Amino acid sequence: MAPDDGEGNGYGIAIVIPTLNEARAIRQCLAALAPLSPAEVVVSDGGSGDETCAIATAFDRVRVIAAPLGRGSQLKAGVAVPTAPIIILLHADTILPPDAHHHIRAALVDASIAGGCFRLRFDNRRWRFAFWSWFTRFDSELTSFGDQAFFMRRSALADAGGLADWPLLEDVDLRRRLKRVGRFVKVRASVTTSARRFERVGVLRCQLRNAFILAAWQAGVSPPRLARIYRATQTATGRPSNATNPL
Repeated sequence: MAPDDGEGNGYGIAIVIPTLNEARAIRQCLAALAPLSPAEVVVSDGGSGDETCAIATAFDRVRVIAAPLGRGSQLKAGVAVPTAPIIILLHADTILPPDAHHHIRAALVDASIAGGCFRLRFDNRRWRFAFWSWFTRFDSELTSFGDQAFFMRRSALADAGGLADWPLLEDVDLRRRLKRVGRFVKVRASVTTSARRFERVGVLRCQLRNAFILAAWQAGVSPPRLARIYRATQTATGRPSNATNPL
């Protein structure tokens, strides 16, 4: 990835990507970053046993680090590496739009905004996915998750207390805490994410599961315990997954 050309590309933007056995997705994810020319890209790997790290290191200006397994832990380790004032947290199976940097900069012109995220589009165009995508234009805990590429000021992340090293719900927690130090906005552009999780579980079942996990967390169940319940459910239904976070 070439350095910023001075024409308003990704200078000052760091992108952190947590991975675990994402060889099938990481190449496309990283290739899509070329139009942004981000200042820094960090792939925070949780111990992949496939070619994820080898693929990532083949890209210029991409640094791969080893991190404790778990999306929260991997993101926490990843954001400690770069120095850029703006951070994007990007899932390996999510593609940023080529003008993402313009949308982020336009949002952060307002000093009262701590961070935000994009709307969501799936790589499966069936109506049920398009229907759910429509709702992601609204900012709520059921329509704003980490696969929508959270972005934030580094200073706001520090003021919010950083990332929780949880195995799940770190994105919901981060959004809550960012909103305590500033505004959280949703830009009028969409990232494209893999529908694989929804295809495997089902759109309705996936959303009901997300609602249950959020409700249980709000009722006081800890994220580690919820993660154990989730993994047990996956095993019982014969649906193993490389994902470190169901949300």
